[in-house]
Amino acid sequence: MMAEFYQKKFLAAIILFLLIPQGVQGQPFPVGTRVVTYQDPMRNNRNIQTYIYYPARAGGANELVQHGRFPVVVIGHGFTMNYAPYVFWGNALAEAGYIVAIPNTETGFLPSHTALAADMAFLVNKLYSENRDSNSPFYQRVQTKACLMGHSMGGGCVYLAAQNNSNISATITFAPAETSPSAIAAAANVSCPSLVFSGSADCVTPPAQHQIPIYHALPECRAFISLLGGGHCSFAGFNFNCWFGEATCNPSGPPMPADTQRTVTLSFVRAWLDRFLKTDYSAGHTFMTLFTQYTSAKRVAGSIACMPMPAALISFRPPKSRSGNHCVECYHKPKLETNLVALEPWANGEYIGSISGTYNSPLGQYFDKNSSLAENRLYFSETADEEESTTHSTSVRECASKRLWRASFALESCTLFLHADKTERAESLVLYDTTGRLVWSHLLRDESPPIRINLPSLRPGFYRIDIHTRDCAISIPLVLPQR
Repeated sequence: MMAEFYQKKFLAAIILFLLIPQGVQGQPFPVGTRVVTYQDPMRNNRNIQTYIYYPARAGGANELVQHGRFPVVVIGHGFTMNYAPYVFWGNALAEAGYIVAIPNTETGFLPSHTALAADMAFLVNKLYSENRDSNSPFYQRVQTKACLMGHSMGGGCVYLAAQNNSNISATITFAPAETSPSAIAAAANVSCPSLVFSGSADCVTPPAQHQIPIYHALPECRAFISLLGGGHCSFAGFNFNCWFGEATCNPSGPPMPADTQRTVTLSFVRAWLDRFLKTDYSAGHTFMTLFTQYTSAKRVAGSIACMPMPAALISFRPPKSRSGNHCVECYHKPKLETNLVALEPWANGEYIGSISGTYNSPLGQYFDKNSSLAENRLYFSETADEEESTTHSTSVRECASKRLWRASFALESCTLFLHADKTERAESLVLYDTTGRLVWSHLLRDESPPIRINLPSLRPGFYRIDIHTRDCAISIPLVLPQR
């Protein structure tokens, strides 16, 4: 019975692994809606009218919340806008398993950025507290992880609300605008993973004066995606005030259709949220695959200075340690990752026993006593989220032919050459620096060596390149010399 259980687990994981690049998602939840006016006692009982979208047992107003616990997303609106243009985001994210709250405050021509930011931060804390309130419809339905999202003015307010705020797990902004007080200054104090979207045809908040300075001010875990031909208002649904403002500086409108812009943006948003709010490591792989595919299709451009891919298992040591056992080196990033508690090795479709080891954050070593250089190994990591006491499974593959790959670099042309002693087909390349930060990725379509790739401009130093084949992932060192 135990062998049958693990066989089913292995087959299910393999099927999931193969489906991940296509961004396969679960069945959407029915969407429930509520309109609630909360009061903030810390600000003279300020009224905060809030439109809430959530996974429900049946679609409609005031329906019961679906069983389970769901992360929180709070969305800040743009200048002279209200909740209505963001119904698209409320429905789309509630279907995906998120509780979405949109404050309907500061909608006039003289808004207070400080007040809207405070409303957003308040709603995160309020929904967390609803999880403990037996009289609330959200009682025991809220997972204490939250993302602040915002568009234009609301995007700038995200950073005012997220700075020095340990209750925020991630931020996502659409064409964020500089605010008063400064969103750029506040961004430097945001400690969670942050994703910034921009439209290259945005004439309302030009990227060079707004989104790019914000992005550069953010700490290490950040990503910037520019929708090529995208506009300012198309991140939200139609709003006359936004449309009129954009028409005054771009009468012909942005080249990218609004529906296309929202569809492309949503695919990235779903992956980012799933990765950092649901601790779904496979969503990191989906995010990187989308980025590579859309950049190749010239739909987006951007930069990723973060590691949304699995980081609990980041590298393997050489096949044999001094003790004669296969040594697996595990790396853990505090705040971004869960704690690694166990490893399970598989070979040829069969579970082959547990791995002993020690784990002391951030680095631990596990020794596989039964490893063989003649077989590829698939390792499952069992991780625990301390707060929610949940477990997650990811996998990483060690390749028996690891030593057959070599890398060289042509300094003059910034060209990377990959060679292998036998025919292999590579699906993707990912480059990391010595801190484990992802600095570049490239999607291949089953290319065989020798492979020639032009690298972006990189600082001289030591790097690690991961070659992902159909069977496994191979990590090899790469040294970029001084010019």
